[in-house]
Amino acid sequence: MRKWLATSAVLWIAMLHAGSAAAAPSPQPMGAASLTSVCSDDAPAQNVQLPATVAQALNLQPKLLIAEANELASRSELKAATGGFLPQIDLSAVDERYVPSNGSAPVVVVGNTVLGGAQTKSAYGSLSLQWNIWNSGRDVAAFRGAQAGVRASAYGVDRQLDDTLIGVLDAYVELYEAEVTARDDAQAAAGLLAIRARAEKRYARGYGAEVAVGQARVAALNAEQTLNGACRDLDDKSAALAQAVGLEMGSMRRLRALESLPQPIAEALDMAAPEELVNENPAVGEARENMLAAQRALQRARGEFGPTILLSVRRDYLGEDPDSFGRANRHIALADYRVALEFQQPLFPLSSQGSDVDKANAELRKAQASYRGARIDVQTKLFAALSARREAERSFSAAESSLTDAEDVLALTRAQFRAGRKDLDAVEHARMDRDTAQADLEKLAEQRAVAEWTAVRTTLPRDFPALLLRELHLEVRPEVIAESR
Repeated sequence: MRKWLATSAVLWIAMLHAGSAAAAPSPQPMGAASLTSVCSDDAPAQNVQLPATVAQALNLQPKLLIAEANELASRSELKAATGGFLPQIDLSAVDERYVPSNGSAPVVVVGNTVLGGAQTKSAYGSLSLQWNIWNSGRDVAAFRGAQAGVRASAYGVDRQLDDTLIGVLDAYVELYEAEVTARDDAQAAAGLLAIRARAEKRYARGYGAEVAVGQARVAALNAEQTLNGACRDLDDKSAALAQAVGLEMGSMRRLRALESLPQPIAEALDMAAPEELVNENPAVGEARENMLAAQRALQRARGEFGPTILLSVRRDYLGEDPDSFGRANRHIALADYRVALEFQQPLFPLSSQGSDVDKANAELRKAQASYRGARIDVQTKLFAALSARREAERSFSAAESSLTDAEDVLALTRAQFRAGRKDLDAVEHARMDRDTAQADLEKLAEQRAVAEWTAVRTTLPRDFPALLLRELHLEVRPEVIAESR
């Protein structure tokens, strides 16, 4: 499940959405067109949809790509560790011209070296085999440590995949909320400008108060400043979304979020025991496997003090001729062979082996502390996510009640205006209060959706990516699934 979710270029439907977003954008929220002219300063903006954004993050996010590369590297290390159990076979071939300093000197043999005698040309070949029969468990420790490293890197991809997806959701929702805030601020600024114009008109006709004009001007100025801050916040949130996805902005000034975040399915939030949730979390699994790898590294370092038994077999081939390398190669034939069983035991000095053990001990202590820290961090995030989910649900319910009250007040104010008991400014203020309550409800709905997905991520971290992609109606190419199996 994890491998095909994190494989590059797997989400063809989302890429299709991304390619056609400019040609056929989705319906925009109310007021989005006016928002562009207010906040963009006629600079180009790129409309983004959530499915395409998630798909691009899976293909472009640097941290996720690094995690996948680390997994490939760990698998290569496992292959290298497997080689420690296999014999090593070497082939060497040498063409040598031997010219003694004194050709009349007698032949002297020292070991395998011949000194003296006539000038000659020789062809030499050697086929050797070496096999570590026993090296105090160092190969076994290296192999098991490499296995733990592969599991740790796989957990690391799971963790980074979850972090990438939840980071994209957070950044996208923050940008969407900034769009809603800017839209509400623009409408409020337009309403306050209308109130200011009416106050100045009444004052010019002689039946308005100068204080009212000043208050209307201050309110309009504050609204313009608030709108400018909201527009700046839009740029910041756009850059944050681009960073979460792994996009380079280029000539685009900012991104625009077009749709709200969907709610997760209700049955996905069934929570198991907290201890089980902590143990199954990818961050805890990665730290646990790293601790096991550190333990194997310590065993390997301690094995440096033990003996090594080595079996070696070598077969030599020799051909000689006084005049020609070619004839020497053609006359090459079996010569000597050697079989050896070597025993090695390090005695003195032992400073390097001792320092390796000390370093491995320190790495193990660090891995144990990281494992404990990961468990604490996951536990904290688990309870925080569940608490945030409850808070978001209650806040959303309160915002619904507030919007209902604001709509009732607006209806009452309009009725009083038609009856001549309220002026147009009171209606405008009531409308602005209603719009603010509606914007708050829309933002709290997004926060509730993020809280729900965060709860899914903490309670079902291994299934969270698949649940999110299914909710976004993203599909994976069948051949990619087959390859991952």
